[in-house]
Amino acid sequence: MKISVITTLYNRPEHLRLLAAALAAQTRIPDELVVADDGSDEATAEAVARLLPSCGFPAKVVRQEKDGYRLSAARNLAVRAATGEYLLFLDCDMAPLPDSVAVHERWAAPGRLLCGNRALLDEAATRALFAARPAPAEADWEQAWEQADRGELEAAARLFRRHVRLRRWHLARPHKPKLLGCHFSLFRDDVERVNGFDENYVGWGYEDDDFARRLYKAGVEPRSVIEDARMLHLWHASMAPQALKRRRDRPNRAYFRRWGAPARCINGLRKPEA
Repeated sequence: MKISVITTLYNRPEHLRLLAAALAAQTRIPDELVVADDGSDEATAEAVARLLPSCGFPAKVVRQEKDGYRLSAARNLAVRAATGEYLLFLDCDMAPLPDSVAVHERWAAPGRLLCGNRALLDEAATRALFAARPAPAEADWEQAWEQADRGELEAAARLFRRHVRLRRWHLARPHKPKLLGCHFSLFRDDVERVNGFDENYVGWGYEDDDFARRLYKAGVEPRSVIEDARMLHLWHASMAPQALKRRRDRPNRAYFRRWGAPARCINGLRKPEA
């Protein structure tokens, strides 16, 4: 099975460098890395051009011009460029521990969505990984894992199992169990079944909940790898729009809450013919 790792990037070349280093240290190295650049500045583009040829495995970058926050469009761009039949989606501020890709490969199955999570590194631990040159050693990754805040993982795994049970009884909300967009995987055929990510989501929020809802509506089953696929979140200053309230003021809320959203979106991987 050919595995493509897909990530999106906006002006974080050092985080991407650590993601690439972590992927190169896997017990099961992915077959390619596809970076979707959402309009980063010229310095970042130059850094990526220097980085990718030295990854140790095939890597490519695709780019869209900056026009607001367009995560769904960037992901679709990367999916089109990917050549693997299995797609592992990671944010560029993620760093998988050396056994993580192997866990996704082990549990991969058609019609199954693997949902992961992450442990949180603070600024000091993240800077220590940045300083490990040319790349962190296995002991560095394990030390970072021991230093990370893993407090959310057990509760997240427990809540995921609860929502799986509720789904069996048809009592779960349509987008539950929750997909955390920074860490998940599934077969390409299942992405194409729902026409990828809905590009009507522009700005912050709800694109991941929408994707999960449509996958579940199409018959894809969720499975947790929260406790198995170890993932680190590298510290950075938040780019989230802090002025907005958590849910109610987000610009995509009304679109997400519309009645009767189909499993297959219209403005996705494949566009309607004119």
